[in-house]
Amino acid sequence: MRTTVDGKQVSVNSKKTKWIIFIVFLFPVYYLLFTVHCCLAEEKTTITSDSLEYKRETFTYSAKGNVKVQKADIVVEADEMIYNEQSDELVAKGNIRYKDPEVSITASRADLNLEKKTGALHDAEILFKKDNYHISGKEIEKKGENYYVSPEATFTTCDAPAAWCFKGKNIDAIAGDRLKARDVTFRISDMPVFYTPYLLAPITTERKTGLLMPSAGYSNLRGFHLTLPFFWAITENRDATFIFDEYTKKGIGEGIEYRYVEPGNIKGKWWLYHIRDTELNKDFVEFRALHQQYSSEKINGFLSVNIVHEKDYYREFNPSIDIRTNRFLESSGEIIIPFSNSRAYLMSQYWIDLKENTETPSQRLPEAGFVLHPTNIGNFWFSAATAVSNFWRDEGVHGFRFDVFPKLQHEFFGNDIVISQTLGLRETVYSLQDDDENSPHRESLEYIIDAHSRFLKKYNSFTHIVEPSLRYSLITNSENNLPVFDSTELFKKTSLIELSFLNRIISSRGELMVFRISQGFNSEHGDRPFLPLKLEVGVKSPLSVRFDADYDVNTGKVESTNSDIVLPIITEITVMAGHRYNRTNDISYYNAGLAIHPYKPLYLESRIWYDNTEHETKAISLKLKYLSKCWGVLMEFIKRPGDFDARVMLELTGISKSLSSL
Repeated sequence: MRTTVDGKQVSVNSKKTKWIIFIVFLFPVYYLLFTVHCCLAEEKTTITSDSLEYKRETFTYSAKGNVKVQKADIVVEADEMIYNEQSDELVAKGNIRYKDPEVSITASRADLNLEKKTGALHDAEILFKKDNYHISGKEIEKKGENYYVSPEATFTTCDAPAAWCFKGKNIDAIAGDRLKARDVTFRISDMPVFYTPYLLAPITTERKTGLLMPSAGYSNLRGFHLTLPFFWAITENRDATFIFDEYTKKGIGEGIEYRYVEPGNIKGKWWLYHIRDTELNKDFVEFRALHQQYSSEKINGFLSVNIVHEKDYYREFNPSIDIRTNRFLESSGEIIIPFSNSRAYLMSQYWIDLKENTETPSQRLPEAGFVLHPTNIGNFWFSAATAVSNFWRDEGVHGFRFDVFPKLQHEFFGNDIVISQTLGLRETVYSLQDDDENSPHRESLEYIIDAHSRFLKKYNSFTHIVEPSLRYSLITNSENNLPVFDSTELFKKTSLIELSFLNRIISSRGELMVFRISQGFNSEHGDRPFLPLKLEVGVKSPLSVRFDADYDVNTGKVESTNSDIVLPIITEITVMAGHRYNRTNDISYYNAGLAIHPYKPLYLESRIWYDNTEHETKAISLKLKYLSKCWGVLMEFIKRPGDFDARVMLELTGISKSLSSL
């Protein structure tokens, strides 16, 4: 485009073109002056020392006395050093200290390439900073940024002096990943206590495939015991542990545990174990599985399986008194279909009675049901539950049961009192086999009215709350001679009045004490209408107490008691005691314990269980746990009638602890 100014033609586009060319020219100049300069500045190498010489023909610096070479985030210090600025190689001698973001190294001599981050180290110790791993050896080759190999070295997570270490040959270590070695001895205070021809261990606190620490023990009945576990990190959300057991008096056992976590609130754990008992000449198999998938909007459910091939498996191989005394094993599963205000479900339940020579329990295989959650209808709330169940067992009465139970609820809120009423109608129909009356049925009406109030008084340091309540329950029942499959059959004819008082003491720190006493009167119980007087107590501070008791006012006898007390004598000492008593089942035993925590790394606990019915001490246990910065040990001793069991488990920080399960 051209225009005329004072009779002259001027090109407007030519001026714009000049400005564009000028700006384009400035960009590479800016880039060279600033961007490239910054990059070069980041990569420059600086040398400081007491004396420094430079040989131009070889491009080398010779430095002596307090030498320090720094390139980017790498710093090397030594007494003497020769540095080639062209190849980025250096040879350092005397009191060498190397640091970068991942590791810290000390050595007597080092040949390093700062650009490739490779080299050779002599009389060196490498510290992986993140997880405090130490590798020491006379010759260590640095093959990359985080990669080290050595013909022979030691490995530990302890600071000097090391309480423990592994010493092996052909060391191959990658920082933040793993360490491999051959002909490895495990040493405590430099004394070899264990040997393995091959070791694969993680050198990271993240989950990594490798050997877990073995555990050992001894039992009079089973002999010496050694457990060797191997951990397999399959993926980020799945892993497995393989177990190898050896009992000198019993035989060899094998087990596998598989764990997973999936999106959608899904997780699971599966366990299978087998041991061939050479002394009893039989096989023991245990299988456990737990799968959980919960959702408030989609189909969800769970599966819990607990099966043993022989009923005496736990008594033979499990030292825990709580597990050894279990009467039943339960397996169950349920699929739930949620709706806006209701749910449908399909479930099964299977029981194993661990007591010998007993009848097979009735198994719920399966049950389908529908539950309507409370739904508002004017001033009332309506809910219902219905289920069809199939009960099966080898011997005895079995068959189908149909149960439906709708309810209607209403509440009245006064100034000082709340009254709630519930009316329910229940119909239960059976189709049975091996029973004289194969189609019994029962119709019942349930009416409950409950009135309760609350009174409180505030003091300077706490608030006292009293909640009295009066409850009346009426259940009509046309049939009592029904097979007992579960709690549904315990739905008996009732006309019950129950009075209770709930006392609570609350401070600014929370609830300090709860005390509840209740008494019931059931006119359907003939000449003994008064139900047991119930007493429940819970205390949280300054000591922890849980106590409940049932007192039969008709016989004047205590029917059952349960109590647990935890009393901190001082910060370092805690006393524990408990009692279980049930007159009907002839159960009476005491337990007591003492826990001592003299200082942070050490914990001692001792417990005793005494059967007052058989007048015999059932078990005495002693547990000792020591956990320092880089290692820990757990020792447990259990004495039972006819048996003594001892176990030792060693924990090495960064080895066994880093391989925790999902």
